[in-house]
Amino acid sequence: MKQKQYLRFGYSNKKAFIFTLDVAVALVVVFAMLFTASFFVVRKSQDPYPTLQLIRIGSDMVRMMEYKGYLDSLDTNLIVNYLNTRLPPNYGMHITGEGAAQCIFSIGDSPPESRTIVSAKEFFSTNGEYCIMRYDIWLE
Repeated sequence: MKQKQYLRFGYSNKKAFIFTLDVAVALVVVFAMLFTASFFVVRKSQDPYPTLQLIRIGSDMVRMMEYKGYLDSLDTNLIVNYLNTRLPPNYGMHITGEGAAQCIFSIGDSPPESRTIVSAKEFFSTNGEYCIMRYDIWLE
């Protein structure tokens, strides 16, 4: 009879062990879901608009230079003066031109290494040649 009681005791221990494993797996799943949810909530709450504003300011500056005809002659002095007078004081901008021989230029401040720099590319034509303008803009 003692042997039967021993077998039953071992069987109930197996039930307890399986129940404990079930609880442990459930806790791992619950904490994984909580971590994932909090990660996406924090990520979503970060503000994406400061970099978007930088791109818009840079794009507006380039389009106004194109509208006023500064990119037709690619006179670097006119472009530098335009940037110095029209760019808000707390922004910095560096513009490089690529493409045909008449499209190659580099204007503006050198970008800092410790701040967020936003870069974009614009296409324009000058004297029948298509050129690429890449601008980097940042908050000072």
